[in-house]
Amino acid sequence: MIGIGSPAFCVSPFMNTLEQISERFELWEILSEGEDRLELIRDGIKYGRESLGMRFQVHAPLSDVNIGSVHEPMRIAAVNEIKQTVLMCRQLEIPLVTVHPGFVQGIAFLNRHHALERTKQSIKEIASFAMDQSVSIAVENLPANINATCTQAAELLEVVEGTDLGICFDMGHANTAGQLDEMLALVDRFRNVHLHNNEGEWDQHNKVDDGSADLGKVVSVLKRSYKGNIIIEATDLDSGSESKRVLEKMLA
Repeated sequence: MIGIGSPAFCVSPFMNTLEQISERFELWEILSEGEDRLELIRDGIKYGRESLGMRFQVHAPLSDVNIGSVHEPMRIAAVNEIKQTVLMCRQLEIPLVTVHPGFVQGIAFLNRHHALERTKQSIKEIASFAMDQSVSIAVENLPANINATCTQAAELLEVVEGTDLGICFDMGHANTAGQLDEMLALVDRFRNVHLHNNEGEWDQHNKVDDGSADLGKVVSVLKRSYKGNIIIEATDLDSGSESKRVLEKMLA
């Protein structure tokens, strides 16, 4: 199923956004921030599911949440934030949560490997908790950035290795890192997919066919080897709808 997600939705009242999305999509990946924090929208999710026929999955909070923090109190706080999101998803019968790996901040720049090691530790803790809650986790590859871990396929695989967690393949992020082929080679571990495009320089979130990422190659691999949902990460609902029309033709 093709769904939509956008940080832009978080600044508008949930019910207004829900009604608008439901006219064009049946699946919404909710970013649990701002107006869309899960603890604020329980009744809205129930209404969307029961009255509008909507399906939901969740992107865990991003703002100030760093599971790779080398400052242990902050790492623990970030892990607890993810665990709380997982717990709410179990209660709301939402089956999948996408999680960002850690970031390099502060003294971690003196040895970037420490941020990766903290990320691996956090992921193991999250994996154990999510298994107990029967909620699936997909860890997302990040765009090329001085602060990011897991921009490379090998590093992302290292983080999830030894757990039952899957990967959220993000086409736009992979394109900025020159890792499209390497990420697609991990398709057997994909549990979620984010599609958007860019020119390879920064994370623009263009329409799926507007950029240098080889959408045809990506769709070919997904059609052959992936059975899960595809989330269009858009700047707004209109551009997301245009991307949906492109994808529907290619997936037919």
